[in-house]
Order: sequence, then C-alpha cells, then structure tokens
Amino acid sequence: RIMIKLVRVDHRLLHGQVIFSWTRQTAANHIIVADDLVPNDPIGKMALSLAKPSGCSLDIIPFSELKQTVESNADKNIMIIVRGPKEALRLVHELPQVREINYGGVAKKQDSKPYGKAVYLNKEELKDTQEILSEGISIYIQQVPTSQIEHADFSK
Repeated sequence: RIMIKLVRVDHRLLHGQVIFSWTRQTAANHIIVADDLVPNDPIGKMALSLAKPSGCSLDIIPFSELKQTVESNADKNIMIIVRGPKEALRLVHELPQVREINYGGVAKKQDSKPYGKAVYLNKEELKDTQEILSEGISIYIQQVPTSQIEHADFSK
C-alpha cells in the first residue's frame, strides 16, 4: 500500500523550516515536487534540492510523471508538494487515494481574497478548491504542524 503522508499546496514549494517540521511530523522520507515549471529550471531545482532535509529523498518532476513516481516509491513515506489549487485538483484526479490536502501557502495576487493567514485565492483557485471539496476530499489550512489549523469557508 502506498503511504502518502501529506499532500501540501505551497507556492514556495520546498520551503526551509516548513518542510523540516512537516517531514518530522509525518515521518516522510521521500518528497515529490510535482510541478510543470521547476523541472525545466536548473536554478530552481538546485534551490529546492538545498532545502531538502537530510534523510529524505527528493523527486522534482513534471505532473505527467506523478503517478508513476508515487508508484515507484511505494515503499517510502511520501510527501507531495504542488504549487497551487489548480495543481491540487489535477493531483486528486491522478491519485484518487488522496483524501486530504494541506493548504500551506497560496500567494496574494491582485484579485485574490484571504482564506487564511497565508492562503489567498482568486476566482479560478476558489473554483478549483470547491471542485476538490465536491469530490469529498478535505482541505485544511495549516502552515506548520505546531500552528493552529485554520478553518476556511470556501463556499464564497
């Protein structure tokens, strides 16, 4: 059985302390960053590799390789990180076993509204979020394991 310990939405992807605390909390030992931009960005890839906790392996892959990468790491405790709600929606279609998503950070944009301390959704991101919820998947907002879980009303 594949052990996906955490699926996290964070526009910063692998983010120093945040990742250390989540890997410790979830006992994750393999991180998958599924993103269509970073795999083609050598500097971005290097920065993410530097943020990786020791004792964790890391795959930085395009979305098209997500399912295969998860399956080939089935013996590990996996944490998957995606950039935003659109990617999270794509992820739940690729990996139906995912039943819960952590919204850690969605960047503030011109037309976005706050749904949590670090989660700002525009109309499109809200629509994607609502679609994830409509498929029976729960979403919780939490920066790090020690911070309070924020409950957002994604209905409006």
